[in-house]
Amino acid sequence: MGDGTLLDATRRWANAFAAPMPEGLEQLLALASDDIRFTDPFNDVSGKAGLRAILEDMTERCREARFTILDVAASERAGYIRWRFDFIPRGRGRSAWCFEGMSEIHLDATGRVSVHADHWDSATQLYAKLPVVGWPLRRIRAALTVTPPPE
Repeated sequence: MGDGTLLDATRRWANAFAAPMPEGLEQLLALASDDIRFTDPFNDVSGKAGLRAILEDMTERCREARFTILDVAASERAGYIRWRFDFIPRGRGRSAWCFEGMSEIHLDATGRVSVHADHWDSATQLYAKLPVVGWPLRRIRAALTVTPPPE
């Protein structure tokens, strides 16, 4: 692997991801492999052009978007970044939204990020907030929620 450890590389990636967009985009692209694969609950793209398109789209759709890094860790095989994403969706008023999730990253032999996989709960953090779709999802969640017995 290139210079530094997987944890160091994960920290660099996390810092670049938390940098304000669109300025931080170039920092991310400099740390990414040419064939990086990016996945999240809605997207699966490969290459720097695909990553650029995802992040530019996010910038277009979200006002005051920012990632806050909550934790960074690494195992022998992958880096992990726990984050919170705060933003105001364009065209949805002035209410701020917040998603929490985790990104898993893998490095190529040169130490560049070759995989970035976002893991977050789109049902409770996004769909449940939407007018038409949200109501049945909230009802289903309520029906499946277990209430612990009193102590």
